[in-house]
Amino acid sequence: MADEEEKEEEETTFTTTKEEEEEEEEEDTMRVVPVKVVASGGTALVRGLPSNWDERAMRKALDDMKATGHTSIKKRKGWTHAFVTFNFPSERKGCLEKLRARAAREGGKGGGGGFGKKVTMRDAKEKKDGNGKTKKTATTEAKEAVCPLWNVTYSEQLKRKKAKVKKALAMVTEMVGKTNEKFKKSTRRHHHHHHHHRDGVGDDEDERATSERFGWLKEANARKSKGCCELIGIVRSPVLEGYRNKSEFTIGNNSKGQPTIGFNVGLFREGNIAVGEPVGCRNISKAAICVQEAAQKYLRDVIGKDEELPTWDKRNGSGFWRLLIVREGGCAPSVLDDSSGTNRAAPAWRKWLRLEGEEDDVGGDIIRTTNNVCNEDAENALSLDAPTPKENSDVMVVVQINPSKEFGTEKMEKALKGIRDAMESAANAYEPKPFSITVQLRQHNELVSNMAAADAHTSELVVENGNTNKPMVIYEHMCGLKFSLSHSAFFQVNTAAAELLYALAGEWASPNGKSLLLDVCCGTGTIGLTLASSVGKVVGLDIVEDAIRNAEMNSKLNDRDNCEWVAGKAEDTLDVVLRKYGKDVRTVFGNTDEERNKEVEEEEEEKKDKQEFLYEDVVAIVDPPRCGLHKRVLNALRKETRLRKIVYVSCNPESMAQNCVELCSLKPAHLGPPFLPRKAMAVDLFPHTAHCEAVLVLER
Repeated sequence: MADEEEKEEEETTFTTTKEEEEEEEEEDTMRVVPVKVVASGGTALVRGLPSNWDERAMRKALDDMKATGHTSIKKRKGWTHAFVTFNFPSERKGCLEKLRARAAREGGKGGGGGFGKKVTMRDAKEKKDGNGKTKKTATTEAKEAVCPLWNVTYSEQLKRKKAKVKKALAMVTEMVGKTNEKFKKSTRRHHHHHHHHRDGVGDDEDERATSERFGWLKEANARKSKGCCELIGIVRSPVLEGYRNKSEFTIGNNSKGQPTIGFNVGLFREGNIAVGEPVGCRNISKAAICVQEAAQKYLRDVIGKDEELPTWDKRNGSGFWRLLIVREGGCAPSVLDDSSGTNRAAPAWRKWLRLEGEEDDVGGDIIRTTNNVCNEDAENALSLDAPTPKENSDVMVVVQINPSKEFGTEKMEKALKGIRDAMESAANAYEPKPFSITVQLRQHNELVSNMAAADAHTSELVVENGNTNKPMVIYEHMCGLKFSLSHSAFFQVNTAAAELLYALAGEWASPNGKSLLLDVCCGTGTIGLTLASSVGKVVGLDIVEDAIRNAEMNSKLNDRDNCEWVAGKAEDTLDVVLRKYGKDVRTVFGNTDEERNKEVEEEEEEKKDKQEFLYEDVVAIVDPPRCGLHKRVLNALRKETRLRKIVYVSCNPESMAQNCVELCSLKPAHLGPPFLPRKAMAVDLFPHTAHCEAVLVLER
């Protein structure tokens, strides 16, 4: 439950992009604390509320207490907490006092005794749980939050990640089974009432068709793992150290009150906002650490001088320095054997594949542990060098600030120039070889959360004469292609491992190299473009017009002429695209109308043999954010009967399993026939963290 609550809570505060979530989730594990009110900026987190209250009940309770001045309330059934936002701190204070008074009156009822206790840093540090063990709090190091598996051997990490994906595949089996039973029950009732067959399930013939279609379910339940299909193994990351090409550091104070650039180690909900330095964070690159250390040294060196500016404190929503983002392009080692990015290179992923062993067999343990010992040395010896800036590399630095009038323009500009000079001189002195910071930006953010608005003001870091039209993008190289990246564009954070992921996805999507590939929710077109040379044609669909423009730009950058990009909702665009290209696809041509008579069918078959088709089949590839695909997109994919195969690339095996239920279980006939899970692979894009990617092939 804690997990779900955390997800809900994340949602209420702000939405994040896939990439930010990777960090957010590492940093923000849920803890249950006996504290009831923690105040922040203009928002108070109120705990210890009845779980059956919704927003209206909460609002009524506040009205009854005559607590005024709140602008918004977030409270859902099932939560024992609420977020209440106020116009002014004084109103918040008044409301919290009334809540505390009410809690005191009600005494122990519902555990409201500690209602409204504000936590200080010291309390948070010294809090103990029932057994007298001190809880992990502000003293936790950043590496525990950012790469919690930093001291786990890599072969053990791979084993855990494989198990995570295996569990998700078993979830598909279980949930599809339950959903089918439910559906059969409801259609039986339905048939009982209306003696005609509308939903295509019920009589013997349909039962037979159903059991053929769900043969995989029987097989899955017979497997020891209960997985819905075979998990072939896990593809390891070729790079283990400093693999991240984007690092987002929080600027705040450490537990001693010194300005620090790193990661949140305290929990905001415990009134603790300490930042820890990224010491021992094995996933952060050396170039990013170089920039981070220089910027932090600058902030500490100017203490007491006239250019000193405070770091952001989200408890009272004030301060100047907020975030430091370092993004790199062209630093990762290439893992593909040839630079053309064509299918010849695809088998490169096989070298990094670790096959699924029979780990649960009796007696396998002893053999496995001895294997793992040699395994670990072998894995480390195989690993490629950590990414490092080279001749044509790019490094982008974004400093996020709160440009409040109280600081004065002159002082702010002086400080930005100071931090810029410090970062530049560190880059110039970098060993083994100096690098240059090619793009330097400032981003304005006056919101409580560090997630800036999508249209937040972003411009050159230091305004000097004639530097107004300097580039705002850097270039990353992957699968022999070049991608232009703005400061906010989504891109896989581990370039070397992403090359393997996409090579594998391409091979599974179109083994014959002749598919019409639909890149659904394509973003800036990364997947579509990397696979363009190994399929017949790519059509990318995305609801975000900005992303589509970016994809078109990347397409031109790489002279890809077999790609097309369409802005719009998947449920509208899928049909338009398939009407346009359907006649060129062998498996679509002439088979959309099931009710044709035999003679026509034979003629069509002959025509089919004679005709040269441009494409063999229609395949969709999806790579959704952590929350999975929207229900509308899932319905559109399922209803589109011309679509025979889906390659699902997932960064969250749990949401992938949920989505598969929609695509693979029994549904009324008008929603289209179900897909069958065929094969799966785990791919490790995030060494030293618990996250893992999965690729799953669905066919029908």
